Amino acid sequence: MERVDGRKLRFQHRRGEVLAAATEHALEEGLDDLSLRKVAQSVGVSHATLVHHFASKDRLVAEIVDRVLAETLSLPDMPRDDPDPLRAIWRRATSESGRRYVRLFVAITGRAMYGDPALATAVAASMRQRNDLIAAGLVRYGCPESEAQAVATSLMSTLRGLLVDLLATGDEQRVAAAFDDFAADVQRRALNAFS
Repeated sequence: MERVDGRKLRFQHRRGEVLAAATEHALEEGLDDLSLRKVAQSVGVSHATLVHHFASKDRLVAEIVDRVLAETLSLPDMPRDDPDPLRAIWRRATSESGRRYVRLFVAITGRAMYGDPALATAVAASMRQRNDLIAAGLVRYGCPESEAQAVATSLMSTLRGLLVDLLATGDEQRVAAAFDDFAADVQRRALNAFS
């Protein structure tokens, strides 16, 4: 029979709070200079508490990455019958809170492309998962299943590109106009192809 650590059970509920606070720290400061000591100080817990909950910096970073990737370009609470899901995703991603997640997502993606295997795996899995969710939504809206993955890839790639442009240039008006053009084109295509 496996022995249960009473202290671990007693403080297990704090793990989520600590992860949320550590994620907030990463959203503010990025991942480049992240250390357990800096996070502990920022979060208001001891270094030992972080080690207790996450074992290592790599494990903590992996969980922060999972959380950020899950939040970026997703609307878990969006109703299935939302009349304009693309605009809902855009509004969320371009909100003040959404931009913080997108900025860290872009940074994580950049690190993944420069050889961090754990991040590369997490980013690839996240992109596939988002794509699958969008593809399933497209099928519900009438897109042929054989086309859904390609259309979803195009949608997500365009959204990411527009968001990177917005974050890099700060040109709200130009990027918003480009999004409106893109969204109108998607809607036209949907009406023609999916009906």
